[in-house]
Amino acid sequence: MNGPVSKRASGIEPSVTLSLNTKANELKEAGEDVIGLAAGEPDFQTPDVIKESAIETIRAGDTRYTPAAGISELRREIASAYSKIIGVDYQPSEVMVSNGAKHCIFNALYVLTDPGDEVAIFTPYWVSYPEMVKLVGATPRIVELDPANDYKLTVEGLKNALAGTNTRVILYNSPNNPAGIVYDRDQIEKVGRFLLDEGILLISDEIYEFLTYAGCRHYSPVSIVPELKESTVVITGVSKSYSMTGWRIGFALGNREVIYRMGAYQAHATGCPNAISQRAAVTALREGEKDREKMRKAFQKRREMLSGRLSGIPSVKYPEPDGAFYFLVDVSALYGSCGVDSSTAFCDKLLEEAGLLLIPGGPFGCDDTVRFSFAVSEETLDEALNRFEEFVKRYAE
Repeated sequence: MNGPVSKRASGIEPSVTLSLNTKANELKEAGEDVIGLAAGEPDFQTPDVIKESAIETIRAGDTRYTPAAGISELRREIASAYSKIIGVDYQPSEVMVSNGAKHCIFNALYVLTDPGDEVAIFTPYWVSYPEMVKLVGATPRIVELDPANDYKLTVEGLKNALAGTNTRVILYNSPNNPAGIVYDRDQIEKVGRFLLDEGILLISDEIYEFLTYAGCRHYSPVSIVPELKESTVVITGVSKSYSMTGWRIGFALGNREVIYRMGAYQAHATGCPNAISQRAAVTALREGEKDREKMRKAFQKRREMLSGRLSGIPSVKYPEPDGAFYFLVDVSALYGSCGVDSSTAFCDKLLEEAGLLLIPGGPFGCDDTVRFSFAVSEETLDEALNRFEEFVKRYAE
């Protein structure tokens, strides 16, 4: 008799980012002197105006089930806001709300793919992408991008990578987690035109859309190539931009039939998103811009601080992030002197000897790297960099 776990489930591993964050918290609770730069969420409080709207919702007793695809007020607000942000008209029927952007991506993958279809994913990728693709029965096709070109996707490279494949969907992320890459207009337009010509669908993960720096601007592919609207599912939400990660509200915009099927699937799989969080998300979209910009400026200051320190360490290299709140740093020059052969082993050694927790790049598809998050206070970031510099001095050849 076979074991109780299905073949589908037996290959799934926990999210490394969540697991390591949990590990850091456990060590701190045990009294260990540990600093973690593993966080994938803002360290700021949710703005008071948003919290107050949730409290008012609770007091009003508006705490029951909602429509599976989200309350009409929130879907209308999203459609109105993103028609302006993206520059393409969206109706509420082309919007659905889920339990976070991750849930939206999973729903989109379920609706857009069949078993045997391939989904192209580019390195460095968010750790959950390949696992979600496998969970819906499709096959991840990993396309390795060149770190010497700052992991930038080119249409020529894309054509070569997908030639002769069964690629149905591209899963695209800008601003990027873990490297902070933000694609420019020219790159996006060339790739978008190629996708249209080839009839390839696009899932565009734009959850870090408002967190860009140094004059860099995020462009949704649909903004640059409006014809992509019918073949693209835009994924975003309130988690990162409004510091609402635990509220679990993400949303998707796209083709009416696709959105309808995503909502139908969600109705059976998980039901509706949290009613209170949905009301709070309405407030975030209407009144959260000032707090969002204040947070972005704080992140920009930390980015400059981290870049200034890392640039002085000759044994590491990295692409300068233009968005999100991460640096993806190549530390492979230290592997030999450290006596390690992987990013996981490097991070284990760093944690053991320096009390510093970073995320290994292997699960992101880039095993020469580690991810630094600057979603921590300047004081914490300063001490973390002190520890990293001391560790590097010990092993630099």
